[in-house]
Amino acid sequence: MPTPTELPRLPRAVQFAALLVLLTVSQARAQVWSETGDAGSTVPTAQGTIGNGPLTGIQGNLASPTDVDLYCIKLSSVPPAGAPLVQFQCVVNQGPNVWLFDATGKGVLTNSTCSGGNKTIVAPNVSLLPGNYYVGVSYTGVDPQSSSGAIWNTSVSGQHAPDGPGAAGTLTTWAGTPNVQPVNPYSMTLSFMAYCDSPVPTSSGTWGRVRIRYGR
Repeated sequence: MPTPTELPRLPRAVQFAALLVLLTVSQARAQVWSETGDAGSTVPTAQGTIGNGPLTGIQGNLASPTDVDLYCIKLSSVPPAGAPLVQFQCVVNQGPNVWLFDATGKGVLTNSTCSGGNKTIVAPNVSLLPGNYYVGVSYTGVDPQSSSGAIWNTSVSGQHAPDGPGAAGTLTTWAGTPNVQPVNPYSMTLSFMAYCDSPVPTSSGTWGRVRIRYGR
């Protein structure tokens, strides 16, 4: 198969066909989403994940102590109770925390306890319905808030559902004093998840358009 640098030397029809093959192979292997720019901190500004097939992980970076990253992901099937959904790499309990919200921004689960190298969110006994969810990352001390206050009581260890004064509300902002601890950049492993959105195919009649669309 020709490499991308060799494609311009071939006839345009061959170039286009070869590029499609390269893109398909690349997309099939790229099941880990890497933060693009800076993911937003609320549902309207969250970073959507775009691709096909299962989404097996997310990698990102907290750019500042108060930075919060929120990503849209899709639960593709009903997970069995106790099955890991999110495994967030950690070293200490005081490292970055991971939060799971539903499609409206209402809190679902969090786990601030670092165990076995991960802060793990598992499927609850009450089945989660397939659909869009949001997974958030923040430094310890920077916690999700609804209009009524903190969504979670962060003094509680282990996995727990929203139990703060703002538990019944949806995410509006984040507040608190950050405790900057490793690991950052961060990495999380996802199970039973898919991309939030599928790529939108573009019609292209010329090699020039393909090069502009895909940056070749």
